[in-house]
Amino acid sequence: MSKQEHSTNPVILIADDNQVIIQLLGELLTQEGYQVAEVHDGKTVLEMLPSIEPDLILLDVDMPGLSGFEVCRQLKQDPRSADIPVLFVTSRNDKKDILAGFAAGGQDYVIKPSTRAELLARVRTHLALRLAQQKLKASEARYRELSIRDDLTGFYNTRYLYQTLQGQLDMHRNMPLSVIFMDIDNFKYIVDTYGHLNGSRTIAELADVVLGVLPDGCYGVSYGGDEFVIVLAGHDHQQGLRVAEVIRAAIEKTSFLNNMDLSVHITISCGVATFPHDAQNLTELLACADHALFAVKKQGKNAVGSFS
Repeated sequence: MSKQEHSTNPVILIADDNQVIIQLLGELLTQEGYQVAEVHDGKTVLEMLPSIEPDLILLDVDMPGLSGFEVCRQLKQDPRSADIPVLFVTSRNDKKDILAGFAAGGQDYVIKPSTRAELLARVRTHLALRLAQQKLKASEARYRELSIRDDLTGFYNTRYLYQTLQGQLDMHRNMPLSVIFMDIDNFKYIVDTYGHLNGSRTIAELADVVLGVLPDGCYGVSYGGDEFVIVLAGHDHQQGLRVAEVIRAAIEKTSFLNNMDLSVHITISCGVATFPHDAQNLTELLACADHALFAVKKQGKNAVGSFS
């Protein structure tokens, strides 16, 4: 059963070697609208988990092979399953067993026989907690993404560039990496002619063009205003120059601001530098690419230049 097949109702995995218990729990949960999957031993829980993708696990302690405690420990050690709540449903009612269940990572401990109302209350509680946890994680991931992205272009921001690229260079000292320093030629004319808002729209549309031709594993950085850095991991100097030329040509042939009933054509200038051929660290690499860009603009713009 895949997640696509149970996108509406939560899936509960029942693991118990007693078929009567499985049938009773399965009927109870199915009547409440939950989808149910069943296994009869601990090894099968671990093997089937990726395909079942349960939202909650009801786990017996005494099963053939791996005990419920050991299954729970392994689930909690695996990042893919660590967040799935585990409820032990067992006839063991000794205090040390209850404590062992919590020590293994279980979220709750239900002693058989339990009442229908008690079991359902605990199931609902832990499913609600899991849903809240998933929403919180999604929000945190979204905020982390926003903190390293430029709102206008969707490119990364300079914080991301300076926090990650030097580490990338340090980890892959023998792998080439090229950067393109790029800016829009005569951008002030665009702003003066069509206004600041359309200037911003032009930058956003330019970013879409760049993203459409960037090789896999490469990314753009909004460096400030109409300046951008393109990071080309695994690209030597000649490959970096070729990508820069592809970007330059794509932008030159694109008509911008068509949605505003305008047809604006712009050009860009690009300076390319490569690690480790031109520089040994991030600061030097960006400086070399910037130097190459300055030379291109001095010689007439709308071109690609090399630091080397």
